[in-house]
Amino acid sequence: MTEGYFLDTSALFKRYVQEEGSDTVDKLFEEKTPLFISSITLCEVISNLRRLVDVDRIITEKEFNLLKATFWGDVRDGLLDIIEVTTTILIDSLEIIAKKYVTPLDALQLATALSLPEKPVFVCADQKLLRLAKEYGLIVLNPQERDT
Repeated sequence: MTEGYFLDTSALFKRYVQEEGSDTVDKLFEEKTPLFISSITLCEVISNLRRLVDVDRIITEKEFNLLKATFWGDVRDGLLDIIEVTTTILIDSLEIIAKKYVTPLDALQLATALSLPEKPVFVCADQKLLRLAKEYGLIVLNPQERDT
């Protein structure tokens, strides 16, 4: 039994927008196992939803508001354990960046997951970040590989 799952934005987004891997992410929510996210994920999810309206033009303003409300509902209902980005996590992310090129947000995601005392399964749809998480000793799950 896992100590929980840490969902980066690429994985969590599949909860709100139907795409490859959404079924796997939905199953994680049904397991009643702790689901952790970084506080930066709050901003990333809303930004990515907004992108679907303003840039990709694949959802309407009404759909955006519904998806945003669904996301906030999950947060409000306590389905997601939000891990605040502390100074220690920020410094740890800089150490990750200093060793290998990775985007700042990905480094913060990984450092946040690594900050948890019981290491969660790192759930992510980004191959590069999954490889890096493995290098740091985390068990990883790509939801796109388990979808049926």
